[in-house]
Amino acid sequence: MTKKKLVSFTLAVVMIFSLTATPAFAADGGERAKAFFKDALTKVIGLVMETVTAAVNRTVSADKVAVDEDDFVLTDFYSGTKTTLSKPAENARWSLGYDTQSLVPENREDYNLYLGGFIAPENGFSNKVRDVYDDMKVRTIALSDNSERGTAVFATIDCIGMTNTDIRNIRAMLRDFAEENGINSINIFSTHCHSCIDTQGLWTDNVKTIFKNLFSAYTDIGEVKKGTDAKYMQFLFEKVSLSIKNAVGGMKTGGLTFSQKDIGAQYFNNKNRTTATAMLSNLTKFTFTPDDGSTPTIIANMAAHPDIVGLPVEGDSANGQILSGDYVYYIGETLNQAGYNFMFFNGAICGIYIGREPTSDNVALERRVDISIRYGREIGRMLLAMNMTEDEIRNDPFLSVTGDSEEDMNREGYSLWYQDWEPVFFEEVEPLLNVRLKSVRVPVTNNVIIFAGKLRLVNHTMIKTEKGFAVSTEIGFAQLGSHRIVMMPGEICQDLVAGGSSLTKEGSINKKDFSGKTVYELFGEDTIVFGLANDAVGYVVPDNDYCMGLVFDHYQETLSLGKNTASFLMKNYAGLADEVL
Repeated sequence: MTKKKLVSFTLAVVMIFSLTATPAFAADGGERAKAFFKDALTKVIGLVMETVTAAVNRTVSADKVAVDEDDFVLTDFYSGTKTTLSKPAENARWSLGYDTQSLVPENREDYNLYLGGFIAPENGFSNKVRDVYDDMKVRTIALSDNSERGTAVFATIDCIGMTNTDIRNIRAMLRDFAEENGINSINIFSTHCHSCIDTQGLWTDNVKTIFKNLFSAYTDIGEVKKGTDAKYMQFLFEKVSLSIKNAVGGMKTGGLTFSQKDIGAQYFNNKNRTTATAMLSNLTKFTFTPDDGSTPTIIANMAAHPDIVGLPVEGDSANGQILSGDYVYYIGETLNQAGYNFMFFNGAICGIYIGREPTSDNVALERRVDISIRYGREIGRMLLAMNMTEDEIRNDPFLSVTGDSEEDMNREGYSLWYQDWEPVFFEEVEPLLNVRLKSVRVPVTNNVIIFAGKLRLVNHTMIKTEKGFAVSTEIGFAQLGSHRIVMMPGEICQDLVAGGSSLTKEGSINKKDFSGKTVYELFGEDTIVFGLANDAVGYVVPDNDYCMGLVFDHYQETLSLGKNTASFLMKNYAGLADEVL
């Protein structure tokens, strides 16, 4: 028993370290060791991690939490449109409904709420919600091409992530409603915000929870406690369900347009996985304009972690414990002020954060939330100005406002986001909506994730197979007119989308080529990625560049399902592409 406790304690420490590693390694801008030394050190740490975590998992039973694969029944899964059309149906017309709801309870002191995304030693490894800066929302659109193939629902939650099990719990609440209203799919995404209420359970009071659940696992005394607050999750399920019902009930016919602009790599920052060299810097916008002249809806997509607010920094009294929807909230605030509804989908965000340089302009910003506000408002104005010239922007009193003092504007290095702005054209999107989803079971080989599953920290349903463990997740595809969208259930490395160094023998830690195809190779080079779709399976990194080393470019592996997750998913996406293209 002493040996078991020792290795269990070791894994608990490793797990806590992995959850706090993000800001530490992200902030490392110093000179790094030479490539050979870095890779050797990473591999040694990885070998130790694999050995220790495997030893721990052999001592912890999964009997209380795992389901045998023969007993697992998939419920509340929607496959999408029954047929795939290559052109719009006769008399086709877009219909869209929109709704948004706050996910912050008015009586939040009645709940046990923590922020998800960071666990800092300064806060005793616990981010209890102390106050609220702005809001945490669910935003929903219901969309149909009126081809008599049903309505597709897309809801995005401001949160760190939602498991497929919890998403199917929401769908279960809507079974009768979905059948009565011809809903062909209910797709729920996360913005991956690091300063909203923890909906996964990994960032709560986890030191106490880990050891309490270890005690229960070893002694059979007491229940294994979930990481999330059950009462709050029920509140969230009900609010998301309400939003979906309202969106479906408010559908109106109208037209849809598409615009996309490369806003430049300076608005993004690949600071945590520099072995991956792709940089997806497009800002994408669909705009729905109702026929009756009511409020139009802007649907936006870009790829950057909303991780600005939720980290303690010296001199900030908030100490990373104040809830915020981060930059996404301030994009929405800007669009709302301009008379639009706002819908947001995050993209392929493995290792990708916001680029703060252009939105700081050498203006002193005392709090991290100030950076979030500035960045979000600039992105919001970019969405509004995408089809305008620089002169038109300068002459628009809403778009050209900066809020900076004359002293700030005279600082060296100050610039305006619209300087040298080049407009892009918009195009009408023909009313054609194809949606296809597949249920797949991903093998789980990462012992940290298996350990979290055995201790019920995250509400994934663990499936016990002959070869080990797996989780049931979903992969998806959507097509709006000619525009193709891949729905990915995790944080995918951008090299797996567009190609890059980490897929090559020369650029990867294991000195092998990646065996699968990229999203662009499978679906086309203009394919859009909606990340954290219908699940949060963690990071999806190339098999050939996978190492549980924790340091340098490889901390993401600690929160990945395993070394073959990328090739498994891309193989299944290849099958999906064969079905829909």
